[in-house]
Amino acid sequence: MADIRNFGWNRLKLATLSYEQLNELEEQVKQEHACKDGIHMYDKAGRDKLDALSWAVYNKQKQERKV
Repeated sequence: MADIRNFGWNRLKLATLSYEQLNELEEQVKQEHACKDGIHMYDKAGRDKLDALSWAVYNKQKQERKV
């Protein structure tokens, strides 16, 4: 996996990445933060990062619709 800058998981800055880069970050987070025990698929940090990524995709799509 390539090192993709995550900007400290800043949602606005993540929205500047391409969809491919966001997808790679998502896969990386899912691998690193998977939980095998308990009721959650990912630990708290992983859920927070996935939330930031999903918001970045939403914001990116919203900006594209404006143009």
